[in-house]
Amino acid sequence: MSSTQIQEEKYLDIINQFALGLLNQSTIKETLWSVIDNVVSKLDFYDCAIYLLDEKKEHLIQVASQAYKDKEPRNTDATLIRVGTGIVGKAALDQKATITKDTSLSDDYITDDQWRFSEITVPIIHENELIGVIDSEHPEKNFFQPIHLNILTTIASMVAIKIVQARHLENLEEREKSFDLIYSSTNDLMFLMEVEPNEVFRCVSVNRAYLELSGKDKKEVIGKTIDEIWDTNHAQVIITYYQQAIATKKPVTYQIQFDSEEGQRIIETKVTPVFDYRGKCTNLSGISRDITAAQVAKNELKYEREKYQTLFSKANDAIFISKEDIIIECNERTLEIFGREREELIGHSPYELSPEFQPDGGASNRRMDMGNFQWVHNKKDGTPFTADVTLSRFIFKNEEYTQAIIRDVSERIEAEEILRASEKRYRTIFENSLDGIYKSTPEGKFVEVSPALVAMLGYGSEEELLAIDIKKDLYFKEKDRFKHSNQYRLKKKNGEEIWVEDHGFYHYDDMGKVMFHQGILRDVTAKNQKQKEMENLLNMTSDQNKRLQNFAHIVSHNIRSHSANLTSLVSFMEMTQDKKEKEKMFQMLKSSTGQLEETIMNLNEIITVNQNLNKPIEKRNLLEEVEKTLQVLNGEVLESGVEIKVKVPEQLELQIIPAYLDSILLNLISNALKYRREEAKSEINIRAKKTDGAVEIQISDNGLGIDMSTHGDKIFGMYKTFHHNEDARGFGLYITKNQIEAMKGRIEVESEVNKGTTFIIYFHEIH
Repeated sequence: MSSTQIQEEKYLDIINQFALGLLNQSTIKETLWSVIDNVVSKLDFYDCAIYLLDEKKEHLIQVASQAYKDKEPRNTDATLIRVGTGIVGKAALDQKATITKDTSLSDDYITDDQWRFSEITVPIIHENELIGVIDSEHPEKNFFQPIHLNILTTIASMVAIKIVQARHLENLEEREKSFDLIYSSTNDLMFLMEVEPNEVFRCVSVNRAYLELSGKDKKEVIGKTIDEIWDTNHAQVIITYYQQAIATKKPVTYQIQFDSEEGQRIIETKVTPVFDYRGKCTNLSGISRDITAAQVAKNELKYEREKYQTLFSKANDAIFISKEDIIIECNERTLEIFGREREELIGHSPYELSPEFQPDGGASNRRMDMGNFQWVHNKKDGTPFTADVTLSRFIFKNEEYTQAIIRDVSERIEAEEILRASEKRYRTIFENSLDGIYKSTPEGKFVEVSPALVAMLGYGSEEELLAIDIKKDLYFKEKDRFKHSNQYRLKKKNGEEIWVEDHGFYHYDDMGKVMFHQGILRDVTAKNQKQKEMENLLNMTSDQNKRLQNFAHIVSHNIRSHSANLTSLVSFMEMTQDKKEKEKMFQMLKSSTGQLEETIMNLNEIITVNQNLNKPIEKRNLLEEVEKTLQVLNGEVLESGVEIKVKVPEQLELQIIPAYLDSILLNLISNALKYRREEAKSEINIRAKKTDGAVEIQISDNGLGIDMSTHGDKIFGMYKTFHHNEDARGFGLYITKNQIEAMKGRIEVESEVNKGTTFIIYFHEIH
């Protein structure tokens, strides 16, 4: 027998002995050290190291290593090799066994404690999955031969199978330990039923919790059938479920109710069939749980959920729930308030329901604190509305949710604003009215008096007037108080007589009894005194009218005469053929036209004088002129309740005809007062500024407005009216435009129906 054959038999014997030795190994550690011992001692290797792949499959961890007993011990500090690094790492990455005959020629060789010139590396692989690597180095070049590679490859295959088996065994042992721990310590009831012929079910195992809940001894359960453990009714129900599990080959869950010393109990059980290799059911494993408290809680939760759902769906307020700023649920009222469909809300952000900014200037997408606050939202059509919002946050299954309860209070706020505005207007009128305003009781005491009434009756203060007895101190005769007359006389504090005009009414309670009298007293003493003066003025006016009529007759007669004369002369000229006669007629015609021109010039001169066209241009302060005009209109402003805002620079001056500017301001502001909208809070803005070498004056309102598409080219025409006011004659804007243009200015207008009108006037800037 040759030396080669002897060596092969030796190596084959080593493999057989190694295989037999593996049968006695049960752990991974024992298996790996068995390899180390056989490789180093029996194959005359210098050393051997075994690496296992870590869980992340990124590194090889050295778990066993030994040098030849007669050589220097191998340095085993480097116990971690990254997959793909070095000769060992490359073998793991490629999953190929390799022999490196001369490591000095390899760039992948990593020096350990000293340089060794040959290396053999064999991956441990099971079902194409890398488990680890067997590695050996030798100080001689070309030491390792193909026979060594074959032996190590065979050993690696056997080791792979053994490692997998050991790991499975370790996992199984761990599971058994875990199961035993759970089985003995869990509060759930666990049992095992054996299935005997004819589907007789006998208990073979129960845990501690089962015995504690049932109140039975182990002897009363183990080895007993279902019929022996339970009463007939319960046993039959349980057997039915067992049979169902066997028939369907699937777990079955059921509930059983029974009476115990602690009251009625509800047990929920999940039973799972176990089959042998022939498909026969041999056992039923079960796990039960006392769900009595859970069922009670479930029923209560169901009731609370139904109650909440009823409140949620039937609430008069909008309610929505959001998660991470996305609406996930809302009630029907939310759809009504926002005027949107459900799909337009669910899945969208609450910020989409609001304008970009709130009235306080803050952004609508800011995170608000929990609690109550007011917020402006938008309906689908863009209409804004104000709402009271109650915001709350809650945690459910470790996730945060936000609940918003929204109540539309826009009508309430609007009503409050109207009430406040009404109160403000009343108080403004009350405090500033030139007429006396009062409120009095049937017994004859003032409840409320205005400053004007105090002054009208000559008292020093409101308190002094409130203290008097109306019947005795105000009337000359007590019976005069009950005379139903629009005008009557009163007695001032100093005893003087005053005539007043009373516009009042009574307030009644539910029984029809007078609660108080409220009214306005106007001092008409001077009015009555001037009645006679008016009669005298009427007589004087009558004379003036006669003179005006004469002037009108003169104008009419003269113009008509000139017209008739001119018409006759033209007719004669057309009829005659005589040149001399025509020349004569022409001279007469020339004379008549000259007379007509003179008549017209005379009439224009009269008109010019009457209309103050020759008034000189003067420099005036615009703000003072505006304030003067507002003083003239103060009564109308107070009566109408219109809010007037003036924004005119204090030093702004104009060169104008004062009478014309008075007329222009008076006409435009009075028009704004006259054509206001009753349903809206009226506002007039008067602004002025310098722009592009001119002074720009704006007078704007939020009144009825004018349809520009229909009347835009007629606004400044004579006799043109655009509303149905009885006193409208169509002269004002025509006159205003002519007055502005006479002062080298111009006027523009912007208007929209039910939105308001803005007049813009331009005058040359003073230099």
